[in-house]
Amino acid sequence: MKSQPRAAVPELRQLHILVAVADELNFTRAAAKLFMTQQAVSKVIRQIEHELGAELVERSTHAVRLTAAGESLVHDARQILLLVATAVDRVQEIASGRAGTVRIGVSPALGPGERDAVVNAVRDGAPGLTVALNELRPEKALTEFQSREIDLAVVRIAPDSPALDSAQLAMIPARLYVPVGHRLAARTTPVPPSELDGERLLVWSPPGTPLTDLIIGRLALVGAAVQPMLSLTMGMATALSDLPELGAIAIAPEGWHRPGRTVELHLAEGILLPLVVVWPAGGSTSTVARLRAAFDDQRPE
Repeated sequence: MKSQPRAAVPELRQLHILVAVADELNFTRAAAKLFMTQQAVSKVIRQIEHELGAELVERSTHAVRLTAAGESLVHDARQILLLVATAVDRVQEIASGRAGTVRIGVSPALGPGERDAVVNAVRDGAPGLTVALNELRPEKALTEFQSREIDLAVVRIAPDSPALDSAQLAMIPARLYVPVGHRLAARTTPVPPSELDGERLLVWSPPGTPLTDLIIGRLALVGAAVQPMLSLTMGMATALSDLPELGAIAIAPEGWHRPGRTVELHLAEGILLPLVVVWPAGGSTSTVARLRAAFDDQRPE
């Protein structure tokens, strides 16, 4: 029995174009993103489909969507492009030393003190290094690594992807935030988490996402059932602005207090929030190493 001839392997440029079409699900927008014509993008997709002998994209007058084969190839293409980008970045880092700019994706769930600690750690011993912090939704981490918009990320919960490595930096004590006028606002002693039973809890991602489930789960362990209320605004600068309007409390890192609107309280039984660094698999850099070493030095003996 004769074996089937092996299909042609798509080029990196072709994979990049396919991923752009998958991201936009629109040939016109994908072409604009790639600085190409729509006809050129369509031609590349047809060429890949011809070479592989499989339809990857379903086109109609109203919509563009991936076939099952297309979804499979796009998933693998993202990993391939990320690995290639990581290899290029690694060479550039070896050539440039500790100068230039490092782009760090930071979760909106990180407080100002944590952000300062990350920047100070990365720049320690590298005075010529510029640090750019980019607000990052953790579920978008793989896409932003693949597009080289960030070099590493600091988040609460590491994304689940074989293309990414991660390490825990620290466990950060959380604080309790309540609006002015709340029944606990005048409290001068730490609040047992069990006293939060029945409260509305402000969250920045819906139940079913890792950080929200972690906090709700920790409260449930001490008998506090809370009602999650999704924040109406996003971003650290306005993180607690919804508390008075929603009549909710929040559990977040130290330093999110808004004078005149909220009160920051200690919790009697500490709730610890993880702090995690994420980078492309197999691509740990000197920047990641400095960051991990700095937080290791801060841990008690």
